[in-house]
Amino acid sequence: MAKNKTNIRLTPKSKQLLGRLAKAGKVDMRPVLKVVGIGYRKEVKAVFDKKQPRDSGLRWVPLSPGYAAFKSKNFPGRPLLVRTGDLKKSMTKKGAKGNITLIGKNSGIFGSTISYGIFHDEGTSRMPKRNFSEPSERRALIWKGQIERDIRRQFEIQGIDVEGAILA
Repeated sequence: MAKNKTNIRLTPKSKQLLGRLAKAGKVDMRPVLKVVGIGYRKEVKAVFDKKQPRDSGLRWVPLSPGYAAFKSKNFPGRPLLVRTGDLKKSMTKKGAKGNITLIGKNSGIFGSTISYGIFHDEGTSRMPKRNFSEPSERRALIWKGQIERDIRRQFEIQGIDVEGAILA
């Protein structure tokens, strides 16, 4: 959906080793990536529920007066960025309509296929950026640490001496 990605890049050597081990069926990142997926959905839910800022420490721009009036009349009690709830559900509930949760032996993709989500996430000339899909720096560092520890453990199980950086 969104161009905003939290890429956790492996060093070239680590990527090559991980690819070979995954192909040979000797490494499996699915357990740690499932944990990351659960954490990602919780992080996005917090963004929707608490309207956490995502850039420059600013709160989301309020709705225009005209749209705020339309929304309060037609969708009373719905918070910012939630009209039907479909986008939020697709981002926060595994198995919901539009949810993307793809976990392979050495990769994971999480997001939504709801078509209008990208306009909210990235903004347009008429719609302010709401950036709900990108995790906080703190959360991304936690996941990076979990993934690096799991890769180290799996390399060591295969007898590969791990020195230096695994992640770029």
